[in-house]
Amino acid sequence: MNAILGGGTHLLQICFVTHTLEESAGWFARLTGLPLPPLSYAAERDKAQAIYDGRPARVGCRIMMFHFDNIDLEFIEPGPEPSAWRDLLERKGPGFHHIAFKTRNLTRDTVELEKAGHSLIQRGEFQSGTGRYAYFGAEDVLGGLIELLEYDRDKEKQNRDKEKQN
Repeated sequence: MNAILGGGTHLLQICFVTHTLEESAGWFARLTGLPLPPLSYAAERDKAQAIYDGRPARVGCRIMMFHFDNIDLEFIEPGPEPSAWRDLLERKGPGFHHIAFKTRNLTRDTVELEKAGHSLIQRGEFQSGTGRYAYFGAEDVLGGLIELLEYDRDKEKQNRDKEKQN
């Protein structure tokens, strides 16, 4: 069987959405004995260059990330505006949002996921400016979304990169 994702063996995180970030992350910290992680935010509009539902969008969220040896566990509290985070939270309530895979070629993997019936819902740049993310629909088979994370430091040359060089 051919894999949809070319390098789909790099599962990086599992994410949950919540209405109350500190409460959910606090509960998880007590469960595991881990310290409460620092608060971070989605990138501002100009930096994020977010696309949601096919259009430029202002999307925001607050994030806390627990790091384990083999995977990260992320909690997201979405802002009030429509986004992949807000929509799933409103439809299903607090709970599982996505699994995230590292990709070295977001362009290729986007094409492959869309060919397999998983439409692009939202994408944007990281707050750190070191890469980008994209969410794809998979609720019918996964109960949540698929996220791809592409880091500038290890991405492959892609068609759009080759075009810039010409």
